[in-house]
Amino acid sequence: MLEFDLFELTKATVTLLVGFTAVLASLGVILCSSPIYCALYLIGHMICLALLFLLYNAEFIAAVQIIVYAGAVMILFLFIIALLGGKKEVQEPSLERTLAVLFVATMLGELFLSATVGSTKPIEGGFDLETVAEVGGSAKAIGLELFTRHLVSFELASVLLLVAAIGIICLSKFSYVPARRRMK
Repeated sequence: MLEFDLFELTKATVTLLVGFTAVLASLGVILCSSPIYCALYLIGHMICLALLFLLYNAEFIAAVQIIVYAGAVMILFLFIIALLGGKKEVQEPSLERTLAVLFVATMLGELFLSATVGSTKPIEGGFDLETVAEVGGSAKAIGLELFTRHLVSFELASVLLLVAAIGIICLSKFSYVPARRRMK
């Protein structure tokens, strides 16, 4: 019985630490003035989210979070920021910045308020994890659905991302200089 309580305490402590790190990383995204550092904070936040998914036994979602978002999309954002030459913002006090800080403070207050309420009760009725897996919550079901019924949408989204990346590279590297005609 003591080992079980120790395991639960350790899991709760790790969850709290990873969650706190995720909140700090998200604040880094909002408050940092350098776009490169903002993207790196966002990658750190996504890794923390993947760790939280792992702690709650959602291994597939954690793997997708790392591979797709932190691995592909955010690295693409980093390359685009690097190509465009991310310059540091000059942060001046403004109404929008004050509203953003108030919004973040309100969300943190809501988070602390929800932590004091206590644990939530499960949904009543015939809802369990086995039913969700049978209906379509497994990795196999998601893959079959994605690559059968939604294959065209999936491929169109990948082509759109590729065209956007190529467009950014062309816009940032090659300046338009009209060609001169040679007269001989």
